[in-house]
Amino acid sequence: MRLALALVLVVGCLPPPSDPPPPNPDPYGGWTGPAGDPLEGCSMDSECVPQICARDRACYPATSVHFGRVSWTIHGMPASTTSCGTTPNLHLTFRSSNGEAFGFAPVPCHNGSFPVDKLPTQYTTVELGVDGSSATTMAAIDRETGEAMVKLP
Repeated sequence: MRLALALVLVVGCLPPPSDPPPPNPDPYGGWTGPAGDPLEGCSMDSECVPQICARDRACYPATSVHFGRVSWTIHGMPASTTSCGTTPNLHLTFRSSNGEAFGFAPVPCHNGSFPVDKLPTQYTTVELGVDGSSATTMAAIDRETGEAMVKLP
């Protein structure tokens, strides 16, 4: 009886479980502006009808958005857990010729590629670098295919 009473008193004095973390305000995850600031604008195609809400959170005609993919090698080798070594995460930044930019981080290095389902065609280059570092390597985005290949040193 004493043990049961002591147990009730101990459990009653414990702090309540912590609240769950708030939901991610960006439903797409790590998409940011060029300085790491959150992107503002649309988040769903329904906000842009009859246009499309692209990953930079702006509305575009369907003809101005395509599928893109950034792929990379590390020291001339395909990306893998081994070739990425102590560089587990990367960051990427898409840039347009008129100075606009947006990016994503963290990007797992070992994946070897990063798809972008709604990449505006105005973005013509991509920079890829080690997350937490300002050093980057740049590559052109093929206007027809949306593909870019980055050779990381």
